[in-house]
Amino acid sequence: MSTLENTLQIEIKLEKEKTNQALLKDHVEKYSELTQSMSKILNSFEQRLGKLEQTILPVYNITKNLQKQQQNLDSTLQYMEQVLSHYDASQDVCNLIHQGPSEGNIGSFLDGLNKLKKAKDYFLNNNPQSVELENVTSLFNNGCETLNNHFKSLLKKHNAPLKPVDLLDMIYIEEDSSNEDCPSIKQLPQNTREELNVIAQWLDNNLRREYVQIFGDERSEVIMRSLQNLKDHQKSGSWGNEPLKVRHSYGRPESGAKKTTSARLQQIFERKANKMLMKASQTLGQSAGLAMRKNSSFGDILAAEEYGNDNDQEMEKYLVLLLGLQKLLVWERQLLNDIIPTSRHNEVFSRLSQPSIEMVVKDAEQITSKVLRSISRKEWSAALGIFSALKHVQLLQPDIDRICDATQKQQLSGVLNRLQQTASKGLEQFIESVRNDAGGGGMVSMTSSTISYGGGSNVPRDATVYELTSNTIWFLEQLQEHCDTIGGLLQTEATYTNDLDRISSHKALSVEQKNKALLGIYVRKVLAELNYTIATKSEQYGDSATKQLFKLNNTHYILKSLQRSNLIDIVSLTEHDCERRYEKMIQDLKKAYLASWSKLLSFISPLDDMPRPINGKVKDKERATIKERFSNFNKELDEAVKTQRAISVPDVLLREGIKRDNLEHIVPHYNTFFEVYSDVQFSKTPEKYVKYRPSDVTSMLNSFYDDTI
Repeated sequence: MSTLENTLQIEIKLEKEKTNQALLKDHVEKYSELTQSMSKILNSFEQRLGKLEQTILPVYNITKNLQKQQQNLDSTLQYMEQVLSHYDASQDVCNLIHQGPSEGNIGSFLDGLNKLKKAKDYFLNNNPQSVELENVTSLFNNGCETLNNHFKSLLKKHNAPLKPVDLLDMIYIEEDSSNEDCPSIKQLPQNTREELNVIAQWLDNNLRREYVQIFGDERSEVIMRSLQNLKDHQKSGSWGNEPLKVRHSYGRPESGAKKTTSARLQQIFERKANKMLMKASQTLGQSAGLAMRKNSSFGDILAAEEYGNDNDQEMEKYLVLLLGLQKLLVWERQLLNDIIPTSRHNEVFSRLSQPSIEMVVKDAEQITSKVLRSISRKEWSAALGIFSALKHVQLLQPDIDRICDATQKQQLSGVLNRLQQTASKGLEQFIESVRNDAGGGGMVSMTSSTISYGGGSNVPRDATVYELTSNTIWFLEQLQEHCDTIGGLLQTEATYTNDLDRISSHKALSVEQKNKALLGIYVRKVLAELNYTIATKSEQYGDSATKQLFKLNNTHYILKSLQRSNLIDIVSLTEHDCERRYEKMIQDLKKAYLASWSKLLSFISPLDDMPRPINGKVKDKERATIKERFSNFNKELDEAVKTQRAISVPDVLLREGIKRDNLEHIVPHYNTFFEVYSDVQFSKTPEKYVKYRPSDVTSMLNSFYDDTI
């Protein structure tokens, strides 16, 4: 049963497969027919496409060639139009060029010039022998010249020099204030600067550099005229305040009225000094290698209370002029940034600054020459003015370095070098003056109370403080206010640096201490010459007492002045026992002065070789000896009183000390002599010989150094 069923199922499946095979075969035949039909269609399409290509391709090529020809024709026409425009350029812009540009409408004129420039380049490259090139070039050059003239006219229109008051406002304006209100800012409006910049850029791009000379010359004239107006203002009566009333002591100027200009300048330089101090502090931090300080001498701009001569006013005016130049150059730098191409800045700035810098350098030479003449006349306040001016020029140096290039820096360094040379010459000449003093004190004017000997040198009759001494000390006291400046000068000289090295080898010195030490070395040299001169001058007096009192007066005055002015501290940096040495000199001079009484004392002491009275009587031959002793003592005392009563000892303590020493040195000896011999009968007229009692001698000695008694 099962076998039959299996056979039946197999047959059913076989029959089904045969049916499927027949169906598949039918489909394959249909697909084959479709393939053949599609192949015929594609072959037909390929044949037709080939025929179309053979028909269209020649038409396409012809059209492409026609389009290329059209483009070439258009390019040729366009180029021809450009060429024709070059030929017509001269005629098209001729009127525009001849009319010139108008302020505020420079664009159209530059467009015309650009058109001529293109035409010029075309003819130059394609037809350099043509008349058209000559015409275009001529018109282009005329246009450039017209543009230069317009550039110049714009500058001239706004190049009025600053009024002195406006320039002074620029000088005195606060460093941190806005410049918007400054008169010079309004000289060239913003739209004018923009137009000038457009012109300068076009000229520079087209290699027309005449504008460099035009701008430099025009702005240079503004600077020069502004500075000249300031100089004229300084010469007028409106400069400064009321005339100074100056008085003199020991031939040197005393205090007077302070000028407003000096006060303003003081503020300016104090601000600059403070800025330098702040910058140094920020840079150095807590470093001990540099000790900077604010010094009142930053404001000592030759103020009238210190100096009162024409040189000081000239120096003050010059410093104002230098400040004015610095402010003007700062302004010109700003204009360059707004107007001139960057590549031309240094060239233009050099040209516009050259005349004004030459002027201030020349003025510096004239002023320093005048100061040197004053120094040759031993007017030492002029030298002090140079130190102050030098300090202030050094304070200006950073500002100058910021605005100037190497050329201008080198030129302006001539001012600094000239001042340094003059200041060094003043220091050197002062020492020479003290060393070679052979006239009336040598410092300023002489007093009338002088005596003259064969050598032609004058010394005070009353042996008081010598004018050379007082003026030397006065000058040295003023140098303290310029310690930093003088230190900078002296450190370039070997004789001073060698001494400084010797001092520095023992202890480390800050910059401030080095400057003080250098000044101390200078003061020590001056004092050495002064001491020698005083000793030499004392020889002009005829008696020993006056010689010693003259030296004592001057030496005591020197010591007290050094102590009072703190100069002793500066000198002690280089000579630690200076004060003790002067005190010893004073003690030695006091002893030498007391020794001048030896002749007078020899008549009354000692008594060992004198006759001894018995019951108030002496031998006849001994009476003559007693008479001679009394007579010689009286004569010597009278001469001493006559001489020393006219001598002046200005210092009260010194005067009273000398009187006390005289009393202690003479009166006890005379008292003993008087007690022994005053009652001796050695003459019929003893009152002729015993003229003075001890109390009289005391009174006479107390009358010394006072010619009013």
